[in-house]
Amino acid sequence: MVFSKLNTPALLTLMDQTFSLSISDAEGKLIFINHNFCKLTGYSEKELIGKSYSFLNPSYDPYQFIQEMQTSFSEKSLWQKKIKGIHKNGSFYWVIATIIPVRDDNEKIIQYFSVDVDITSRERTSEKYNKTLHNLRNIENALDYSSVVAITDEKGIITYVNEKFCTLSQYTNEELIGKTHRIVNSDYHPKSFFKEMWKTILNGKIWEGDVRNRAKDGSIYWVKTTIVPFFDGQGKPKHFISIRHDITDRKKAEEDLEIALQNDFRQTVKNLHNAIFKYGLTDEGSIEFSLFEGKISEQLGVSTQMLNNREYAKAFSTEELRIFSDYLHAGLSGEQVQFEMTYKNLSLLVNLSPIVNGKDIKEVVGTAIDITERIEAEKVIEHMAYFDFLTGLPNRRNLQDSIQLRISDGSKPFSVFFLDLDRFKHVNDSLGHQVGDQLLIAVGARLRCCTTKDDLVARLSGDEFIVVVPSTDTQRLTALATTIVEELSEPFKIETHDVFITPSIGIVLYPEDGNDYNTLMRNADSAMYMTKEEGNHRFRFFTSDLQVKLLEKSFLEMELRQALDNKQFSLHYQPQIDLATGLIKGLEALARWEHPERGFIAPNRFIPIAEENGFILQLGAWVLRQACRQAKAWQDKGFLPLRISVNVSMRQFIQPAFVEDVKKILAETGLDPAYLNLEITESMMSDVQQCQPKLIELQQAGISVSIDDFGTGYSSLLYLSKFPISHLKIDQAFIGELSKENSMIVKAIIDLAKNLNLNVIAEGVETSEQENFLKELKCDEVQGYYYAKPMPWNEVEKFLNRT
Repeated sequence: MVFSKLNTPALLTLMDQTFSLSISDAEGKLIFINHNFCKLTGYSEKELIGKSYSFLNPSYDPYQFIQEMQTSFSEKSLWQKKIKGIHKNGSFYWVIATIIPVRDDNEKIIQYFSVDVDITSRERTSEKYNKTLHNLRNIENALDYSSVVAITDEKGIITYVNEKFCTLSQYTNEELIGKTHRIVNSDYHPKSFFKEMWKTILNGKIWEGDVRNRAKDGSIYWVKTTIVPFFDGQGKPKHFISIRHDITDRKKAEEDLEIALQNDFRQTVKNLHNAIFKYGLTDEGSIEFSLFEGKISEQLGVSTQMLNNREYAKAFSTEELRIFSDYLHAGLSGEQVQFEMTYKNLSLLVNLSPIVNGKDIKEVVGTAIDITERIEAEKVIEHMAYFDFLTGLPNRRNLQDSIQLRISDGSKPFSVFFLDLDRFKHVNDSLGHQVGDQLLIAVGARLRCCTTKDDLVARLSGDEFIVVVPSTDTQRLTALATTIVEELSEPFKIETHDVFITPSIGIVLYPEDGNDYNTLMRNADSAMYMTKEEGNHRFRFFTSDLQVKLLEKSFLEMELRQALDNKQFSLHYQPQIDLATGLIKGLEALARWEHPERGFIAPNRFIPIAEENGFILQLGAWVLRQACRQAKAWQDKGFLPLRISVNVSMRQFIQPAFVEDVKKILAETGLDPAYLNLEITESMMSDVQQCQPKLIELQQAGISVSIDDFGTGYSSLLYLSKFPISHLKIDQAFIGELSKENSMIVKAIIDLAKNLNLNVIAEGVETSEQENFLKELKCDEVQGYYYAKPMPWNEVEKFLNRT
């Protein structure tokens, strides 16, 4: 049948509005394109009709394309691939192309129908993520190459050393791991030296100092040491990173200098790595250099004559020259002077020591030590201390300093966004921490794209991010929060996975909602958790009544576990009716909580909390066992066997023993698997590797599976066709308001289900108008208050006797 004759106009309209569509003939020439395809490529319909895809993709080979299509369609019904095209303006775009063959009555392919999904934004975000990851790896490599690195736990036990540490200390990695730094102690420093060091780092501060160590062969070496504390979730030091630089040569040079000062040391200092110089005052009162030697002088291209001729002056600003002159005169006045300077890309540490003859300053001796590597390492250390090592964003310490600085200024109001990623733990548990880390980096990149240069984006810890905005304009903040929610809700392409997350955001205003860092963060956190609990609102501003709601949540968390032991839970059952015959086909089991003091507590109040704290595993198992036991009891009483449907949470489904646990409950209760249906959500299907094997196991056990609330999440048509699914349940939101748009969606879902040989159940039917609409569309089953409310088991029996 030629594609144009397909009798699904509503579905075609929906697809035409959503996707880039094109049809080519058997030779690969374009014969139809829609508006979205023109918008995607930048060309008009007139420019494209009659052309092949090579017009948009130079690597396209028509003959190879036809061969590949024929081979693919001999094995499966569609072909899908990521394709890179060239826009009319020369820029690149990417699509996921799904091609379906159109055959004539003799099964000969006469057309190719292509449905393209634009993924250009996702691909460009992936490029930003790769660049960020590359920069972080460069920092890591630079630090590892230039520095001696060790990591210890909070007790000082070594947990990691790099190769430079082993080379310098002459101990192997195995000899060092598990030991403390006493293994290289030279007994040179007093106990008070290390006592002060530990006091500093345990208070969360960075410690720096020169340490003399002893290598395995007994030789002595000196290291310039910087120790950076890293904190756990409670803000306590958990690890310490020690970054050291070998300064043995510098120490030796200083010792050699002391010896050389007592002699004529010009020949000696020529062989020193660092520069040695002398200067004094002429009779006219100007500074004159009498010596400038050392190997570093060759790198600098500096000589005594050059200094006296002031040829270096053009390399510095007037202010820098003034400061330099002040240092030199300070040495001549008898001061010990130390300062840093940069000349010809070298960072130098300059020491000035006046030589006193009686009360007179005879001259000043100075050293210039190359500290370029140390300066670069210090920049890396500073970055590690104030920026998150994974995302490159400002970290908790940086964030706190920034907010406290804004508060101390006291003049400008600002706001704080507290973001938490929903279902991030599921990503880590199901796809691994590597994918989780890459997701966090990509989230950071998108947040930077959503904000301006005046905003601060920081990673607090785990999957928590902070955005500080220099404004309290609620209209502007609402627009920004909406943008963030929309951007982060778009799928992330991580390796081979399409990862879906959504953020929950709490917003506070300074000074209205707090006048210090801790209060602002606590209130923002409270607003975020209330947003997460409500589910449908992705962000909200902090208000005083949040405290009351949080106390209510705390109560429910405490009471929830006791409620199951105290038998406060029960099951109600809602009938599912065959729309054609009016006969009952099944029952959906729904948990109900009747508190002895507070009365009925709605599922939308306690189910999210159970999901959050893990209690859903116990509650879900109890619901499944009770529902199966009750279904078997009805059969034993002589009632017609009915399908019993039980909702399954994400936490239950991802448990390794989930399928076995279901089988055990069926065996324990004696219910035939054919009468059990498990309802899962669309989001569970996004992880194919996790989902498909379990669905196949359930099918092999004789258990049916349906997709609940279909149309509110994300489902790949390819997955729907491959997964062993029995029903699609249309979400009641589409039935409750039969607008033109909702009606088209309902019709499209039913048409889709029929084409995939799936049954359809419509939830939330409450009026005859809704029933008649669904009858016209040939919906299989219905469920809602129009037929029956959820009932306890004894009322179900009365209902069954009446029907």
